[in-house]
Amino acid sequence: MVGLIELERLKYKAEGVNTERWEDDGGRIIEMFHLPRNRKRRSPMEKRVGLWIDRNKAVIVSIANNVEGRRIITSAMDNYVQYSTVVPGDGSPEDIRDRRFWNHLEEYYVKIIEHIRDAAEIQIFGPEGAKYELQKRLVSQGLAGHIVSVEDTNKLTDLQIATKVLQRFPLRSRFDLS
Repeated sequence: MVGLIELERLKYKAEGVNTERWEDDGGRIIEMFHLPRNRKRRSPMEKRVGLWIDRNKAVIVSIANNVEGRRIITSAMDNYVQYSTVVPGDGSPEDIRDRRFWNHLEEYYVKIIEHIRDAAEIQIFGPEGAKYELQKRLVSQGLAGHIVSVEDTNKLTDLQIATKVLQRFPLRSRFDLS
């Protein structure tokens, strides 16, 4: 009997799934085995993301497998240094500042897209035009079908942002059978 249980445990371990086992003293232990990086999961994770964004900060609230996670990404645009010296051959100081500004902003959007790329549904909201700039980049990367809404909102606290996302993507009860 012990050999059969050990074989089942090894099978689950090789497949990379969570297993339960009972200890002799009656206690239950859940063992978690992670999938190797080159293997895909059996059931696809349904990740839904709500994102509040302006040019200085993005608050990402993601819901995956009924678990909420939050991440804040800052662009450090407040600390952005504007140079006024002319470098021969680079153009006017205003052109240089503009180029640096847009390159810095592009890096900021790339960081955000890295975190939301695998989402099945994306909700974008915020006070400025940054949400539309991000939407444009998502469309150019073929993620337009994942965007469920783009909304104008004022400045919100992190808790208000999470509440708004949970209104759009409510967590399911673990007792919900459907």
